[in-house]
Amino acid sequence: MGFLAPVSLWFLSAIPILLAFYFFKKQYEKQSISSIYLWEKTLKEWETDRWWNKLQKNILLFLQLLILLFLIMALLRPYFPGEKVQGEQLVIVMDSSASMAGEERFLDVKEDAKTLIDSLGNEQQVSVIVAEESPKLLVSREQNKNEAKRVIDGLNLSYQHENMHDSLQLASSLLQEGNGEIHVYTDGLKQEEVEVEGPFVIHNREGNVSNSSISAFGVRQNGDTVSGIVTVHNQSDVSKNVSLTVFGEDEVLKEVTEEVPAGEQRTVTLNQLPVREYYKVDTDADNYEIDNEMFAFLPNNAPSSIFLAGDVNPFIHKALRSAGIEAVSISQKEGGMYRFSQGDEAVYLLSGIDAGAWPEGPKLILSPETGGPFGVEEKRTLQYTLKKTADDPLLQYSDVEEAYLGKAYGIGELNGLHPLVMSGDTITMAKGMYQGSPMVLFPFDIQDSDWPLHPGFPILLSNVIDYLGKDGENLGYFEPGEETQLPLSTTTTEAVFETLSGDDISEIDMSKSVATVPTKPGIYQLHERTSNGSKYQYFVVQVPGEERNVETSASFRMTEEGQQGGNVTVSKQEIWRWFAAIALLILFLEWEVYRRGLSSR
Repeated sequence: MGFLAPVSLWFLSAIPILLAFYFFKKQYEKQSISSIYLWEKTLKEWETDRWWNKLQKNILLFLQLLILLFLIMALLRPYFPGEKVQGEQLVIVMDSSASMAGEERFLDVKEDAKTLIDSLGNEQQVSVIVAEESPKLLVSREQNKNEAKRVIDGLNLSYQHENMHDSLQLASSLLQEGNGEIHVYTDGLKQEEVEVEGPFVIHNREGNVSNSSISAFGVRQNGDTVSGIVTVHNQSDVSKNVSLTVFGEDEVLKEVTEEVPAGEQRTVTLNQLPVREYYKVDTDADNYEIDNEMFAFLPNNAPSSIFLAGDVNPFIHKALRSAGIEAVSISQKEGGMYRFSQGDEAVYLLSGIDAGAWPEGPKLILSPETGGPFGVEEKRTLQYTLKKTADDPLLQYSDVEEAYLGKAYGIGELNGLHPLVMSGDTITMAKGMYQGSPMVLFPFDIQDSDWPLHPGFPILLSNVIDYLGKDGENLGYFEPGEETQLPLSTTTTEAVFETLSGDDISEIDMSKSVATVPTKPGIYQLHERTSNGSKYQYFVVQVPGEERNVETSASFRMTEEGQQGGNVTVSKQEIWRWFAAIALLILFLEWEVYRRGLSSR
């Protein structure tokens, strides 16, 4: 407890003044009397209970001293340090992403937010924003504190990656002339990532988090068996032995242990797995459990033949083998031409081959020759890091932003393709349909990049092969709450998302062209009820790649002038009114004692 007006301690000098009044109060003269017969009983009672009589004699003095002490305490303006919003408005931004799960993190921040709302005055307003992929304004300038707390109580994790940039922009627009504060409850937001003006307070997850996660998992059939690859990330500052359990549907297929150094990733190859419809890999439980498992489907109609032609970099061969993909290299014939074996289920990986020699069918083009249908230009030096332009399934589990690419060929014409990865305004990866077949374009030379050295590169190639080959019978992979068009049968009368045990999650509106998949990560099934019976299709809701990393950072506050105000918001909750009220209560008590004393005379 502190005091805002310690100068009021001078009023303690009033205490000796009050005592002086009692010393100099009216004195009675001594008189001789003939007898004390009538006073004997009173004197005996006074002698047997002297302390109580003395108290009765001086109780008014004690009450007056208490009144004086409580009034002085009120004048000192005592306070307790605490959190209190300055200004007329409070805007709360709640991070509901997957990284807020574990250790009841989301429940704790909801309680903190409700406590902050309780500190508001009657005239202060509160707004609540949930920072999902598309930020949502749940409460706008509400003065009813109970209503705002009810909305926060009803919040659940969306498991989507938080769009903090747009959320803070929305929060800033709600403040009228900066008259208020923005409070953000998240896990690892840093000061340099905040692009809005203050005042705002960032409540981060603090302390060390020991977390290990599965960042990639894929499977592929080779003859009568299945091979898979798993990428494990140790995010702690100590080396760990990470245990992996591989399930085929509900059956345990294999258990392995891999030592992963601190802060590094390791890729584990799984061989000789039996054929199953879907697979799951699970790792040791830790405080952040949502990234401890991952599902993978076995492609039902993978291409029967994969052909490599041209100057294919050895890293491509190695990545294909790591992903369990067997490919056949085609050598040049006389005249420098290639004789491709055309097939309905063939996929081609072509490097440095002129567009005029491309075979028909699905293909991955690497190191394209200049010119051609895409207007390929000479290589240029890249000035910017790689960025995704869309959350495409091909890039699932790929660490694009962490990869280095020094140079890339310019693309003059997209010709039916659309970009997936860019460096500034230079396209570095694209996909689409070309001449009736799917195509993926890598307009760079492998030797100009360290991408093949990243654990996610084999997964990327596996995703590309799956895209270029025929689609399987499962629905695929989705992010939490993603909207998608479902390939419903024309005979379907009713459709519902279910758990694998048959529990209903949500019913699908047949009148709409899109449906929203569940938000909680896991494996589900689409149950279609048709005139011919029931039809089931599996699908997986995966945690976004950005949420498979738990970050921590110190909490901080920024003033309106952009100055950092410390790690916590400190305010002073004054309690002088309580002391003033107690002094008033004692005053009434003193009056009652004085009145009774007069009436008893």
